[in-house]
Amino acid sequence: MPINNPLRYPGAKSKLVPYIKNLIETEGLTNCTLYEPYAGSAAVSLALLESQTISKAVINELDPLIYYFWVSVMHDTSSLIKIIENTDITLDNWKYFSQYRDSSYITNKSPLEIGFAGLYLNRTNFSGILNANPLGGMDQKSQYKINCRFNKKRIIKSIQELSCFSDKIEIHNMDALDFLKEKTKYKRNRKTFVYIDPPYYQKGPTLYRYFYNEDMHKDLAKFIKTKSYPWLISYDDHPEIKRIYRHSQKQHIYLDYSANTHVPGKELLLSNLEIPPMEVDTIAEINCIS
Repeated sequence: MPINNPLRYPGAKSKLVPYIKNLIETEGLTNCTLYEPYAGSAAVSLALLESQTISKAVINELDPLIYYFWVSVMHDTSSLIKIIENTDITLDNWKYFSQYRDSSYITNKSPLEIGFAGLYLNRTNFSGILNANPLGGMDQKSQYKINCRFNKKRIIKSIQELSCFSDKIEIHNMDALDFLKEKTKYKRNRKTFVYIDPPYYQKGPTLYRYFYNEDMHKDLAKFIKTKSYPWLISYDDHPEIKRIYRHSQKQHIYLDYSANTHVPGKELLLSNLEIPPMEVDTIAEINCIS
């Protein structure tokens, strides 16, 4: 049984894992190193490590709350588990940990404290959105209370299991484009695969604390289109994204499913590989454009 991810993340791409796994195998890239510059829940990297499709994952996350969570999972596992066991999931604690969203507040906090705050807010906020309000609202009058998504036993189990990959995963806290420029600078061989899942073009500002403006999306496209190593990008289906990538990909693939936001939407896959149509039972509509 696949390991459960401890994070609830808007736009998590766990449904893409079988497709990406098949793509890597088809392209003869098994046992490659995967680079993921916008890690978030790191669902793709972790699942591919678990299935032994890749030999190593180099992930990057700009948000310190998520970055330090993954650092704690991999390198301070027992301390993180102890905090989870000893912390009550209450509105008062939510108010305390919500202070960690302020960059000035975390200046003197330890990586473990920051990482746990990230987990706490992720599991207690609406749809896992760090800047959102708590489940159940500030008055806790909803039938779904603040602790309804914080199953300590399940979260601890997943953290214990994922920590076993600590020697196969490298974690960075950089601007994503800087990360790509530095970490993939000399990567031209077939043992490299780059999976890019940028902030949504349209809804990014409402979902993430660190989102892109139009120029930042263009800068990413300008950079990645010049690279010869295999890369795959997942985006929200927006005319501007199709425009700036119009000369780089073989196919557009539209995925009609909800990306942890409870709002049906389509997603777009772009690559410098000949990417095949997707066959997933949960996808209601697939359109391929050559």
